[in-house]
Amino acid sequence: MKLGRIAIGSRGSALALVQARLVQAAFEREGRPTRLVIIETDGDRRHTDTAWGEGAFVAAIEEALLDGRVDVAAHSAKDVPTNLDARLRIAAYLPRADPRDALVVRLGASARCLADLPTGSRVGTDSPRRTGYVRALRPDLDIHPLHGNVDTRLRRLDDGETDALILACAGLDRLGLHERIAERLDPELVPPAPGQGAIAIQIRSDDARLVSLAAAIDDVRTHQAAETERLFLTASGGGCRSPIGALATIVGDDLALLGGHTEPDGSHTVFGHRRGPRNSAATMARDLATQLGRDRSRLAASSLGVLGRPTTAAAPPAATPPRARVLVGRPAAQSGELAAALTQAGLEPVVVPAIEVAIDPPHGALDRHAGLLDSYRWVVVTSANGARAILKAAERVLTELAAPSWAVVGAASGAALTREGITVHFQPSRASGRALATELPIQPGDRVLVVRGDLADGRVAAGLRERGAIVDDVIGYRSREAPASSRPLLRAAVEAAKLDAVVFSSGSTVRGFVALAHAEALDLSSVPAVCIGPETAKAASLAGFRILAVASTPSATAIASIAAGALAAQTREDP
Repeated sequence: MKLGRIAIGSRGSALALVQARLVQAAFEREGRPTRLVIIETDGDRRHTDTAWGEGAFVAAIEEALLDGRVDVAAHSAKDVPTNLDARLRIAAYLPRADPRDALVVRLGASARCLADLPTGSRVGTDSPRRTGYVRALRPDLDIHPLHGNVDTRLRRLDDGETDALILACAGLDRLGLHERIAERLDPELVPPAPGQGAIAIQIRSDDARLVSLAAAIDDVRTHQAAETERLFLTASGGGCRSPIGALATIVGDDLALLGGHTEPDGSHTVFGHRRGPRNSAATMARDLATQLGRDRSRLAASSLGVLGRPTTAAAPPAATPPRARVLVGRPAAQSGELAAALTQAGLEPVVVPAIEVAIDPPHGALDRHAGLLDSYRWVVVTSANGARAILKAAERVLTELAAPSWAVVGAASGAALTREGITVHFQPSRASGRALATELPIQPGDRVLVVRGDLADGRVAAGLRERGAIVDDVIGYRSREAPASSRPLLRAAVEAAKLDAVVFSSGSTVRGFVALAHAEALDLSSVPAVCIGPETAKAASLAGFRILAVASTPSATAIASIAAGALAAQTREDP
């Protein structure tokens, strides 16, 4: 530090310089003068039509750090390899920007979300992770390599080389290009890269002075979240170019971790969650990595290849009876556990999402009410998606979850809460909104928050108001039945082989499946249905389906067991 200023090493791209100046500003707020040192990396020297390798944007800056040319390295945390040189350490993280991925389309394009892109649209990305998750959701799109800095990729998009891009929200926001974002992709569908949106500050391990200075600018919440994600990546056996996503969120004294694995072709896509005390983050990361590894092994052992499409693997030996094929109509991000359980039960899952679920976006009504949880006597969730929606909103606004009492309509909603460590205080004697509105123990004047989907009616709120409660009735998520992206999946599933059963989890999945079949001119009413709960069975029966079995619990293992038993019994009865 010859000039008495902290030398900060950075790449020379527009985004890298914006991030390096944020590091400068953080040190200078602490009274420490700085200077920038621009370093060209292998990633900067590569041709724009070639992919970058592990550590391509980091290695040259690390060399400068080790030989003393710089005192601090400023990196995008997602680019930093997990196998760090022991002579170096990440000493601090700045406060994280939006970690999500963004869909970017040409100016004036009519399609503004991933679900609405026309079949065959070209989507450019240089990330195997983004490629895999987008292909799992939209196998009808043409995902192709497209490299370069943010400005280069935007120019190539606007010049017509592609129809859309997938980029990091944080980079676009920091460059002042937030207006180019058509959709901020739900992490439950496209989990971000570990560390995405965070700026990592790297120093020499033996530099005691910089250790102390870096600690003064460290954002502790971002630090723990990013390091938990990196630990999950390491435990999963991956690196910064692996098709692995993770997002950790600090909620009070808890840490919530979302993790996902996929393949660049969209196959073997699995998701998982953990939530627990912050001091158990490392254990949660390793446990989740182990669980998803097992789930992927189960899917790999089955004939489920690209999500929702059969593989072209050789047929089993003649002595082995073919597996019964069971269609799963849940949203893609919620199908992995059931698909794995069906495989374990000896069945072949075929995932064709009959609905898509979109949680209320940030800064909306759900976030406003989530910020007031401690003012409610009860929070009522009417579905598992409602539970996921209010939990996501609570994470965004950093709300404590222990203050209110929690009530659910049925077991699926309860399971979604208890998985996140929340105690369910009330569930009615019968899994229906009417029963909850009648039985919930309230006093006149109690404040109640009801979180529901847009397709649900307002009976729960109305019933509670009739009993004197002060009710805020909030739509936490919106369901889109029969997404266009599922039409080719359904056609491929039908053409591949006979469907032996379909699993319906709600009335909306029944309606979505019927609409998909109608759009493809298919009559699938002869496919017997396995339904979760009597209300879903009633909807399926009214739609003309024969009810094969009704599961009283939303447990994936129980549903798979019931489906396998019912199909085996049907086989014995058939002449």
